[in-house]
Amino acid sequence: MNPLTHRRSLRKKAWQALVVPALAWAGPGYCAPVPPSPWSWAELWSDPGIDTLLLLLAALFWAVAHVWALLVVWAEARATRSAATGVAAGKEKP
Repeated sequence: MNPLTHRRSLRKKAWQALVVPALAWAGPGYCAPVPPSPWSWAELWSDPGIDTLLLLLAALFWAVAHVWALLVVWAEARATRSAATGVAAGKEKP
């Protein structure tokens, strides 16, 4: 057997020196399950009407984002319109 097999690095020794007292201090009593609270977020978000609310919020976000994108594209097209079309581009205001 190689004698170097059982040697540990200083880093592992330091880690073990920190972990062993922590595990000894935090006995099984500290690992007990948490008692249930009177209310929870899971119960709030599992309400039957929450699906409709989230769907409406998502639809509102989708509509606002797309209208905003169309407005930006329209404004860019209007601002960069060439004089060849017969309509002069508006002046940029500082």
